[in-house]
Amino acid sequence: MSLALSPQDFRRLERFLPMGMAPSEDATPVERAAGALAQLVLSHRVTPGQKIPMDDIASHIGASRTPVREALRRLETDGLVASLPNRGFIVRRMEPRDVRDLYEARECIEAFCARTAAARRTAAFVGELRALHRMYASVLAGRGDRRRLGMLVDKAFHVRIAEQAGNPHLTALLANMFDRLILTRPMEDFPLDRMGTAVDEHALALAQLESGTPRTFEAAVARNIHDGGAAILAHMESTRSLAFSPT
Repeated sequence: MSLALSPQDFRRLERFLPMGMAPSEDATPVERAAGALAQLVLSHRVTPGQKIPMDDIASHIGASRTPVREALRRLETDGLVASLPNRGFIVRRMEPRDVRDLYEARECIEAFCARTAAARRTAAFVGELRALHRMYASVLAGRGDRRRLGMLVDKAFHVRIAEQAGNPHLTALLANMFDRLILTRPMEDFPLDRMGTAVDEHALALAQLESGTPRTFEAAVARNIHDGGAAILAHMESTRSLAFSPT
């Protein structure tokens, strides 16, 4: 998938990408296999619930199936794929209960991270968030086909806040939650009318970081997470009720 970003924006986003998506020259075959799968999902060539083409990934990275299988085992531990007995692997498909659980966990983790990050804010930190917000607004400017790219920038915005809080364990947990939301949630479960609202909520959070208090920044971030999760769950439930309604 082409991320359709300027080189400068890609450099800002690069370290927040799922494992292997921006491999270094010394990346292992396992890392490159994981990145190849993420590319397939982000470009909609493999969708949540579908079987993973292990041979295609092996051919793409110029390796055997062994590192591909190792990568998928690691991703299974991370909750991104599921194994089928004697049938390979599928990309996990997120259900409403999964979304609810992840957003509740995000609210718990990010409340602490936002409050602590604001107390430790620096000019460089605020400048990085401001740049990520500009990227987010640009990506989601009316382009429904760029929703997954928008999720990657959203991840960068929130994980950067967690980094500033200074707890690497919470940062790693949050990054994994975002990868699950990005890679295992079907795109039809993302309401298009949420895009502009999410951008506005990020702008409010940034304003509170720049001129508010740690508590007001925490409240703005919490609102973004809560309202985002509620909108997605409502959309998932409505689309599923339509799918099962009698004709």
